[in-house]
Amino acid sequence: MKHLIADKLNFLMKATGTRNNMLSRALAFDASHISRIRNGERGLPSHREFILPAAGFFARAVRTASQKRVLAAQLCPGKPWPESLEDATLLLAAWLGEGRQINHEELNHYLGKTDPDGIPANGTGASAEAYVTNYYPGNEGKRQCVIRFLTDLVMADEPVTLLLHSEERMEWIYENPEFAKQWGMLLIKLLQRGSRIVIVHTINRSFEEMVEAVSKWAPLYAAGAIEPYYTSRLRDNVFQRTLFIAKGKSAIMAHSTGNPGVNRLNILTNDPVAVNALEQEFNDFLAMCQPLMQIFTPSSFLKIIPVLGTFRKAKDPLMQLHITPSLITLPDAVAENLSTRPGCQDFSEYLANHKKWLFLRGKAPAGDIKDIICLPEISTVLKGKVPVPLSVLFGLPPLFYTPEEYLQILTSALQWMKSSKSYQAVVLPPGAIDPVSGRPLSPTYSIVSSPVGVLLFSTQSPSVMFYTRELFMISSFGEYLNQLTKSAASREESEKRLQQYIDKLKSAMETKKDK
Repeated sequence: MKHLIADKLNFLMKATGTRNNMLSRALAFDASHISRIRNGERGLPSHREFILPAAGFFARAVRTASQKRVLAAQLCPGKPWPESLEDATLLLAAWLGEGRQINHEELNHYLGKTDPDGIPANGTGASAEAYVTNYYPGNEGKRQCVIRFLTDLVMADEPVTLLLHSEERMEWIYENPEFAKQWGMLLIKLLQRGSRIVIVHTINRSFEEMVEAVSKWAPLYAAGAIEPYYTSRLRDNVFQRTLFIAKGKSAIMAHSTGNPGVNRLNILTNDPVAVNALEQEFNDFLAMCQPLMQIFTPSSFLKIIPVLGTFRKAKDPLMQLHITPSLITLPDAVAENLSTRPGCQDFSEYLANHKKWLFLRGKAPAGDIKDIICLPEISTVLKGKVPVPLSVLFGLPPLFYTPEEYLQILTSALQWMKSSKSYQAVVLPPGAIDPVSGRPLSPTYSIVSSPVGVLLFSTQSPSVMFYTRELFMISSFGEYLNQLTKSAASREESEKRLQQYIDKLKSAMETKKDK
């Protein structure tokens, strides 16, 4: 029987152009096991089904007229090759199983072992152990589909390359916080096992979606295993496509139609023929794309020096959004204080270099600087919870200002405003409204914007900085900051607000000291 099944398997694999790794992946068998069956060293496995999955695989692999003629001559002489996938699977199973009778009921029962969360595609799976295509309708279905896709990859416990692109609206991720958290955890697990992600971002999204995407993807980018791209080619925005592919393993396909598009159907498949075709489609698309941004983490932060230099050399106006004044206003005395903290002895040197790289030409500002400041609650300052920008990216422990240090920084910013026309602090009022979302402004990222590029970074850990020169993103972030400054107070009113905040902070510090 060993040599009989070996001869039959060799015949089918040659006729359909199937390689060992293709069959082993589809049947979830080790490729060496397939090889030993083919050379007669091993017979059929006794511990699991082989005949039906293999029959289903080869039934789907028969596509051309010549293949059908060759197989029909061997398996059913004098008769044409079966038209339906089900009949072809039954014929192949009976032939491979040497007369084992498999009826339609048994076959349907076996093919029905698919994902309980999805709707099995009619006639598209040889078995749950071979390949399966499932349908998931709507946004809730997409979430189920993605969790199944990622969970299967995590359970495989091996590195994988993910190819990701979506033009669809992103509500399906963010309208369910629990899902967003779960999806992020699964992706991080994959990256921790050596996986990589190649992602083509859609840049013609709303500003709010862009910032939301940056904040959600930042922990993943911090792992240093993501390659981001974009395409500048115009799309009609009527048909929006999603392709999520795990190379050589599985893929998700989805579409939305309309503006704004409504997602109707999501398809998850591990059919190697479909996955391979989708990989080729993605690679064709990737060939039209360009790198979207550079990504800097603490381990690679020194590589940003040339980038910061381009801002300084351009002499263009620099706009920044922070919850604190930018580091240019940080006094040397505060830097020296911070350098006395455990593990932070190099902070003052990092700060001096940062000012030189980004802000200064000699001792003078390289160009006009506008700090848009969303001041924290006084209680936050008193608790020492105001983070020091870039400290984690400098490779230092997370740093926070003491109330005294923060008071010195604000006082320094006010002095800069009064003594230099090239520096302006735009102090947003309490409860300032985000011009894009219409909600109270609560920035989670610092933004540095200039005609030469955009920097985005978080003060939280894991910290990561993004830099892009893509024109649409430069325009979007620049316009966003411009809208904030237009709706804010005049220079004189900002000076007044800053002085009032300083006075209020001093008073609160005195009250706390007296208690």
